[in-house]
Amino acid sequence: MDTVLVDVVVAVHTPDRPIERTVASLMASGLPTGPEGTGRLRVTVVCHNTEIAPIRTRVAPEHRDLVRFVQYVDGIKSPAGPFNHGISLATGTWVSIMGSDDSLEQGALARWVEAAVKDGADVLVAPMAHAGGAAIRTPVVRRNRRVSLDPVADRLTYRTAPLGLMRLSLIRSLGLEFSTRYATGEDQSFSAKLWFSGASVSYGRALPRYLVHDDAAVRVTATPRSVAEDLAFATDLVDSDWFAGLGPAQRAAIVTKLIRVHVFGHVMLRADCGTWDADDAAGMAGAARRLLFAAPTAARPLSFADRSLLDAVTRQETDPAVMKSLAARRRTFTDPRTWLPRDLLQVLHPEAPFRFMSASALLS
Repeated sequence: MDTVLVDVVVAVHTPDRPIERTVASLMASGLPTGPEGTGRLRVTVVCHNTEIAPIRTRVAPEHRDLVRFVQYVDGIKSPAGPFNHGISLATGTWVSIMGSDDSLEQGALARWVEAAVKDGADVLVAPMAHAGGAAIRTPVVRRNRRVSLDPVADRLTYRTAPLGLMRLSLIRSLGLEFSTRYATGEDQSFSAKLWFSGASVSYGRALPRYLVHDDAAVRVTATPRSVAEDLAFATDLVDSDWFAGLGPAQRAAIVTKLIRVHVFGHVMLRADCGTWDADDAAGMAGAARRLLFAAPTAARPLSFADRSLLDAVTRQETDPAVMKSLAARRRTFTDPRTWLPRDLLQVLHPEAPFRFMSASALLS
């Protein structure tokens, strides 16, 4: 009989990553481990496009025989493949994914499982923090809300990486996989389909946290990508039959997040670096129009400052100084233009600035 309760899949891409820290935190997560998957916890380290031996050597000697090391080679610079492979090898009730830079607070897995079982949940969304202690405030769930989360009202779209616990039978019944097609955003479709699947989702409020370390910062490639490449995951998502089958409020929630986080984020990145040009302006305008065509009401709850930047995107503003100023203003929360939606009828919408920022401030 398979004794595994939780399968944790860790993807590691180079031998210089601090995999020993990740593994040590899992061994202290409150679930017993054993050789050959005989414990309640099985840790699978997927060595992606790299050899096993140097990575295994990094792990503390007392932990090495408690970890399943597997090699996965696909030649793609994306964590999608190794995560998919690791999940395919899982047999436990629950499955969880981790980056090789990250760690868990002591006792996390045991507490997460306890809460998920008590709640009757299919998914438990882990609380997150930076290793220095600052909370990562996603998803922006409603005040004191913990169980039976609503993907729209509790803004689940803002938690892109499905970190925490997922019932393995649910993942397989939904046929969820991380996409290997994209240079970035490989987890967007996976998480969106998970949140809007009708599954019972809990938030691990006040439970031990998933910790993101400073050395987990994204390494930006030296080769710049086009806007079309960077936002392909978003435009493909809203063009899909799955997206078309959602209700209007669900489609709007996804697109509001895509505009607020990804469109505006890429504008800020390019404008701040001084690389914003006519090609970027045209590409971003085209992407924004496709998103808004798929969910015409998605911009309505955005702030005055957000809408000013979105107006500049859709009119194909090419001046990087203008775009940098507008992008910075929408994040200057002392500016009254960030407090209210341009459409004042949306002031109490879950995505409107007052409710969104208030819920974020109360999230711990």
